[in-house]
Amino acid sequence: MKKKNVYLIIGIVSLICVIAGVSFAAWILNFQQTNTNVVATDCFNITFKEDTEAISLNKAYPITDEEGKTLTPYTFTITNQCSSYASYQINLEVINDSTLTNYSYLKVMLGDNTPVLLSSNEVIQPTLDNATTSFKLTTGYLDHNESVTYNLRLWMDENVTANDTDSMNKVFNSKITIIASYIDHMPTAYEQCIEEYGEDSIQCSILADVDTEGCPTVNADGTVQVTDEEKNNGYLCSAPDDYGTSYYYRGNVENNWVKFAGYYWRILRINGDGSIRMIYAGDASVIDALSNKSDILKNGYNDGSTDYTQIGTSRYNSRSDNNAYVGYMYGTPGSTTYEATHANTNDSTIKTYLDNWYKINIEDKGLSSYVSDTLFCNDRSVFSGTGIGTSYTQYRWSSSSNGIRLTCSNQNDRFTVDDEETGNGDLTYPIGLVNTDEVYLVGGHNYTNYGYYLYTGNEYWTMSPNYFSGSNATVRFVYSNSYASDNYYVGSSSGVRPVINLKANSLTSGDGTANNPYVVEG
Repeated sequence: MKKKNVYLIIGIVSLICVIAGVSFAAWILNFQQTNTNVVATDCFNITFKEDTEAISLNKAYPITDEEGKTLTPYTFTITNQCSSYASYQINLEVINDSTLTNYSYLKVMLGDNTPVLLSSNEVIQPTLDNATTSFKLTTGYLDHNESVTYNLRLWMDENVTANDTDSMNKVFNSKITIIASYIDHMPTAYEQCIEEYGEDSIQCSILADVDTEGCPTVNADGTVQVTDEEKNNGYLCSAPDDYGTSYYYRGNVENNWVKFAGYYWRILRINGDGSIRMIYAGDASVIDALSNKSDILKNGYNDGSTDYTQIGTSRYNSRSDNNAYVGYMYGTPGSTTYEATHANTNDSTIKTYLDNWYKINIEDKGLSSYVSDTLFCNDRSVFSGTGIGTSYTQYRWSSSSNGIRLTCSNQNDRFTVDDEETGNGDLTYPIGLVNTDEVYLVGGHNYTNYGYYLYTGNEYWTMSPNYFSGSNATVRFVYSNSYASDNYYVGSSSGVRPVINLKANSLTSGDGTANNPYVVEG
C-alpha cells in the first residue's frame, strides 16, 4: 500500500442551547479550550470536562486498526449534576467547509467499541447550522450525580491507497456535539435493549425475564450475598461487572440453551457490554444421534459412560513447582517481584489446549466474526502472602470472605485479545474458562446441589487460582458432587469446558429450551 500525506483537520466549537452541547477536537493544529462547559435549567444540569488535551495529527496517512488503537485518545467526561435522570447522544457533525467528502476513508473508535468506518454510523439530522452531515456515534444514560468518560480516536483507514485521489490534500472539519435530555426514570435493561436492537431481538426477550425479588442481594461494593435458599430455583439475576451490569442465569434453568458451531452451549450471562457468555455443553452431532438425547440435554449430565459436557481433560499446567503456574498465562518462575512472576509471557497447558480447540472448531469454520473480545478473569489478587518466588501465597479464591463478584481486580488478570483498555490484550483467541465467582452465582457453593445447570456429575476446571505452597500450586475446580469450593493441583488432569462470548444480539431464532435452542446464523 502506498502511503500519502492527507491533511485532516477537525474544528472545535461549543454548542450551548436548550439541550446540552459540548465540543471536541481531533486532528487539529491548535486547540485552546480548557474550561468546563455547563448547560443548566431549574431541574437539569449537565457538565462536560476535558480530561486531556486535544489530539493533534498533521499530514495523516493510512494506518492499520492496531496502530489506530495505540493513538493517544482525546478523553472527556460528561457529568449529570442533578438529582434527575438524563439520556445523551454523541454525534460527529461534519462542517460545511470540509473538502473530504468520502467518509469511508476514516475510522472512528469511541471507548472500547470496535473501530468502524465513519460512514457505517447512522446518519442523522445535524444540529449545527453550518454542518452538512451528522453521524450518531453512541447513546447512553446517566443516573443522578453519575459521570461517564469517553476516549475517542480517529485515523485514516488502512485500505485508502494512492489511487484514491479524492482523498488527496483534503480537509476534514467536524465537531462533536452531545445532545442530552431529561428522562423521568432510568430505563431497564429490557427497555435499553429494545431501543438499541428493536422489539424482535431475542436478546431483549431474555432481559425481559430479569427477576428483582428472588435473586441474591448485591452489596454496595458490588459483591453479591449468595445464600442457600435460592439454590434450586431458576432466575435471571443481575450484578455489576467490568463493563456495567451483567444478567446471569441462576439455579435450575431450562431456557438458556444455544446451538452454535455444531455444539450445544449454556448461556452463563449477558455481559455488561451486551455480549453473551456461554459454556460448552456438548457436541451436537453426537448428542442429536443418541436415543436418549432429551434426557442428556435436560439434565446436562453424562449417560453413565460418557460426559458430553466437556471437550476432554487436561492439566491446568504441566508442572506445579512455582506459583507462576496458577495463571492462565504466567511469568518467570522464581522471580523476585509480583509483576515478573505474574507477567503474561507464557501460555499455560490448558490455554494451549483451548486455543487449539478454538482454532479448529471456531476459526477454521469461519465463525470468529460472531465471537466477542470480552474479558475472562483469572483473578490472581493476593489474599495472603506475597505471590513472589517460592513463598506461601493464598490467592483471593483461597477464601470466599472477600465476597462473590463479577468484577476483576487487576487489569493484568482480565484476559482479552485486542482490548487493552479494559483488558490486558494478551490472548491469542477469545476463549477461556468459567471462573469460581460465576459458578457460585449460578448455584455451586460449599454444599451439594444437583439442581443447578452447571452440575454435570463430573469434575472440571475453573479459571480461579487458589494457592501456592512450597512445590504445590492449586486452582479451583467444580467437583463431581457439585461443589465449587474444591481445588486441584495444576499438574493433575480435569475436565475442560470452553467458555466464549458471542457478540451482542447475535441470537437469531429459538426459545432457549433444549429441544429448541437459540441459534446463531452462520
